[in-house]
Amino acid sequence: MKRAVKALFIAVYFAVLICVFIYVTFLTHDVDVQHMNIYFGEVPEGTAFADILVKGKAEDTEMDFNVSNGYVLKVDRSCEIAEYNADGYTSLFLKHRGVDLEMRDLSPDSENKYMEVGGGSHTLSQFRYIKLAYCDKDGNILGITKETEVKKTPLNDFTYEIKADGDELSCKIVLARMYYVIAVFLLSVIVLAVSVIVKLRRKAAQKARSAKAAEDTE
Repeated sequence: MKRAVKALFIAVYFAVLICVFIYVTFLTHDVDVQHMNIYFGEVPEGTAFADILVKGKAEDTEMDFNVSNGYVLKVDRSCEIAEYNADGYTSLFLKHRGVDLEMRDLSPDSENKYMEVGGGSHTLSQFRYIKLAYCDKDGNILGITKETEVKKTPLNDFTYEIKADGDELSCKIVLARMYYVIAVFLLSVIVLAVSVIVKLRRKAAQKARSAKAAEDTE
């Protein structure tokens, strides 16, 4: 009876622990996979916006000029960033569809410079390398970061988080919250299984020692 109660207590304990882990994961991984964010550190003086430069071809998203983003940025197809084509790199925001500029704050006195893009992750995932171009209000290029690789994932619900600081650039995948929940759940189950196995082995070893001790005393 005592063993049954103890086993029940352990099962309940681990069940509560798993629920707590899942709850904490829900609180700490609230990811909006419908948006892609770009965060900035140091930017060249006069920077009004930035554009992601993509290398390669994506015929299903390519277009002559993204009028909607051009309107948001207040630039036209004749500006430098729209016409940029060097080493296979072209503008993501002005030469591709499925990427909608929504919000940005790159003012000189801002402590949290950023740009928020609606969609864009699946378009960006078609390319292997990117750079980032800093532009003034007229679309003239003030500087370009180093090249960085675009990571790939077989999962569907994800977005990218891009960080630019001077000429440094990073691009990482951020998965939807449900993937973190699944990972935490599986890890908890594995921990529970390992704990049970260890406990059973200890009991088996203890029984073996007791049996051997009994044989030695006979």
